[in-house]
Amino acid sequence: MGMLFCLQPVFRWHKVFKDGREGDEDEQRAGRPSTARTENNVARVKVVLDRDRRLQVRLIAEEVGLPKTDVHQIITEDLHMRKICAKLVPKNLSDVWEFLTQNNITTLPHPPYSPDLAPCDFFLFPKLKTHLKGLHFRTVENVRAAATRALNNISSDNFLHCYEEWQQRWNRCIRSQGAYFEGDKL
Repeated sequence: MGMLFCLQPVFRWHKVFKDGREGDEDEQRAGRPSTARTENNVARVKVVLDRDRRLQVRLIAEEVGLPKTDVHQIITEDLHMRKICAKLVPKNLSDVWEFLTQNNITTLPHPPYSPDLAPCDFFLFPKLKTHLKGLHFRTVENVRAAATRALNNISSDNFLHCYEEWQQRWNRCIRSQGAYFEGDKL
């Protein structure tokens, strides 16, 4: 039954070509193509983004019940946003700076959160996870003691390598002009 079900489209196409069809292009259909990029859906995606701009497109799509490709188009084309080091921000940051300046709001230079630029995320936590993986602890004190031992076992050479890698990551972020690069080869 399963194999027959899979072959049904093949049989249908065979019949269509046998009856005289010569090409495989889609036939004209009446009406406009359907789209998920409605005002309502754009508003729903915006609500989710306003709550947390670090969400992945896949998670936003699941929450609003739309295909990932449509959510990506809504974010980039309708909301005019792009990903900068793991955070979605408006494409035109000059408007934000103008608003802050006009309202005498003091700003401090600070990069958006990015696991690519946080040594704890790309170096320290993986080291701890590797050391503690598979262990079970009965008390919080035992967890603290094991974590402290793991941290003390990290050599100064490892920390030196971490800082060198950190500098490479800064340079990668600068070369990409702040664009999202998490997971790319450094």
